[in-house]
Amino acid sequence: MYDVKERLDSAPLSGTQKRAIALTALLNGVDGYDVLSMTFAAPAISAEWQINKAELGIALSSGLMGMALGSFFLAPLADRFGRRNLILATLVLMTIGMVLAALSDSVTMLAATRILAGLGLGALVPINAPLAMEYSNAARRRLALGFYAVGYPLGGTLGGFAAAVLLQYASWHAVFLLGAALSALMLAVSYFILLEPPAFLLVKRPPGALEKLNLYLEKCGHEPLEMLPPAPARGPEKSSYRAIFARGQVGRTITAAAANLLFLMTVYYVLSWLPQLVADLGYSSSFATVTSSTLSLFGVAGCLSVGLIGKRMPLAAMAACYMIGLMAFTTIFGFGEFPQIVLLALAGAMGLFLYGGVTSIYGVIVEAFPPAMRATGVGFGMGMGRVAGAITPAFAGLLFYLGMDRFSVSLLMSLCALLGAFLLLSTRRSIVRPTQTSAA
Repeated sequence: MYDVKERLDSAPLSGTQKRAIALTALLNGVDGYDVLSMTFAAPAISAEWQINKAELGIALSSGLMGMALGSFFLAPLADRFGRRNLILATLVLMTIGMVLAALSDSVTMLAATRILAGLGLGALVPINAPLAMEYSNAARRRLALGFYAVGYPLGGTLGGFAAAVLLQYASWHAVFLLGAALSALMLAVSYFILLEPPAFLLVKRPPGALEKLNLYLEKCGHEPLEMLPPAPARGPEKSSYRAIFARGQVGRTITAAAANLLFLMTVYYVLSWLPQLVADLGYSSSFATVTSSTLSLFGVAGCLSVGLIGKRMPLAAMAACYMIGLMAFTTIFGFGEFPQIVLLALAGAMGLFLYGGVTSIYGVIVEAFPPAMRATGVGFGMGMGRVAGAITPAFAGLLFYLGMDRFSVSLLMSLCALLGAFLLLSTRRSIVRPTQTSAA
């Protein structure tokens, strides 16, 4: 008998663990494409259906509303039924939703299908994000988080360039069909590769826990156990949501969720409206999509920077710095008309700080919760961010519809990131769990 957590934390990463972390990055890449697919298609849909910005804002917000619902109500099921089962279920929802979105012929139908796909997307991220850290050893945990996070901007970048080609030579329907194909592919890959992480098996002990744990250990090159180790000491069983709001945990829950909500209001303004605002300057839908892809491309550097400097700086302070940077460049973007090269440079700068901030705030949220309540806690924290995402595109669309100019709206939305940074900096010590050992 040996301490499983201590052995996995101290041992070098096995091939199985590296493949598992790579799979979380690929899943995040599909997530990145699926979330942004609506923004890629938005200019073409707007032109074909002749809809105004308020109606377009509803279409942009619908998928994010579904994501909020998925984060709140589906993600907590992973703490009961396991990470693997829920990830497979979310991929089924995403595939069906994307196929139906491609068949839409009205704003109402498109909004409904985006909500369906959003349910899967919203549940996937809170489950997938902790997996990258749970699969890793202690020394590489934050690097694993950065590697996982790279999948999102890469998915947005490669998907954006693919969408630009599809928009030029096919139609916006093909943008959603590509998303459906990618989700279906990852469903098949996950079915054969995805393993239940030891942290869940040791704490929750579902039926067959010993067999599943030994399968994982053997694939990682460690000897199997004859029996499960003694269960960790736990207080009275509470419902998942009662646990994350219990005394001693409630402050971390509220701080992490509120900071994420504020930051993602700025994030989703940029992600949702950037292509349309570029198109409004007189540029083509194809160039507008390339601008969005440039943002995602530079976001890769932002994600990797979290892993590279994560040991030198607390995650909360790092997240606050990225938030302030995104606030600054979002405000600059709103100033006026720019030539193409300047727009691409601004998009790159926003991508660096946007994705660096998203990666580090995800780490803050994951580390704020112990394994027994992690899927629920992360689901709540990210769900609050999805609420911001659901509200922001429609709210910004309403502001444009009421006559506010690009600078005024950009400045207003960028201030949300500044407020999130202030919240993190003022609570950076209390948000860390006292017994935390890097997402144990």
